Amino acid sequence: MHSAAFDPASVPLSSTALPPFPYLDWPKGLAEGARFSDKFDFDRTYVIAGNQLRPVEGRIESRRFADADAQLTPFASQRNYATAIQALGGVKVNTVLPDNPALVAANGGDSGDLIVNKLGLKDYVGAYDAYLIRTPAKTVWITVTTSSNSTQVTAIEEKAMQQQVGFVTSDAMQSELNAKGHVALYINFDTDQASIKTDGLAAVDEIAKLLNKDTGLKLSVEGHTDNSGNGAHNKTLSQQRAEAVVSNLVSKGIDKTRLTAVGFGADQPIADNASDEGRAKNRRVELVKM
Repeated sequence: MHSAAFDPASVPLSSTALPPFPYLDWPKGLAEGARFSDKFDFDRTYVIAGNQLRPVEGRIESRRFADADAQLTPFASQRNYATAIQALGGVKVNTVLPDNPALVAANGGDSGDLIVNKLGLKDYVGAYDAYLIRTPAKTVWITVTTSSNSTQVTAIEEKAMQQQVGFVTSDAMQSELNAKGHVALYINFDTDQASIKTDGLAAVDEIAKLLNKDTGLKLSVEGHTDNSGNGAHNKTLSQQRAEAVVSNLVSKGIDKTRLTAVGFGADQPIADNASDEGRAKNRRVELVKM
């Protein structure tokens, strides 16, 4: 798939006041016992934007119900949600469905894996609509999927992760390098970009401290990703992220000849990519002693 990536800025800002997250109510009359939902204060999922898969991070809630329990047909359910989302300023942004051959081929060639693991759909038979709502304060994605007998509605409010795990100190890096010759770091970057987030710069500062303390140390800075998405894109992204770390270190006065940047993409996993936890471990930057 060679078309340009979807640009969220192409969707006009909405001036409509959004109701509380997840923005849309259950169908009227749907019993509590017929309501199923998954909620995450912060996670990563994917939506189809244009004709490509797009990673989105933030607060997520996915709701599911049987259409018969809501006394709706799949078509009526889809139309109801479309009308409600559009009233909030939502714009439909996908131009292909999850079973599109080119989309499937660009994401591993397995339609089941794309639907279940990347799009997070419990069931897909009928329709898939992805909407984007942009306000001056929020970016919200909502997907509506209907099968032959059920509906799944997922709302994602983009937001940055609140860091809960401390970064590795320069002393800890040194100990790990001395013992094993390498150390894995989890540096936050902008989604699908090579820009280091503000909270990721603290880890880079510790690398600089390490290099300033041990002036003879030379490091290979190696970028790694999980196996989500296109392999060639992941390798390029991992290379760019490794280069971003090196560039930041050089800007702090570290001699560039002491640093090498390499991107391996998803070629060297350290955990199983079949789980969210495993994929998170694989998205890393490693320092390797040279």
